[in-house]
Amino acid sequence: MPTLVRFVILNIGMGFLLGMATVGVIVIIAPASLGHGEVFVPLAFGLQAYAFGASFGLGALATALISGAEN
Repeated sequence: MPTLVRFVILNIGMGFLLGMATVGVIVIIAPASLGHGEVFVPLAFGLQAYAFGASFGLGALATALISGAEN
């Protein structure tokens, strides 16, 4: 696998996992803060987890690219 492809997959994947863990912790601690009332809706959780994961993944990739450019 080329180095660039491995770099992109690793950084987006780690950021995605971090984002999904973040939304999981938020839902466990304070479900009302994300719009979940007293009822847990799996579809809403999945959509929020994907949204957080995508944002964190691209942020992690951008951070890795910038930090690599300065070295």
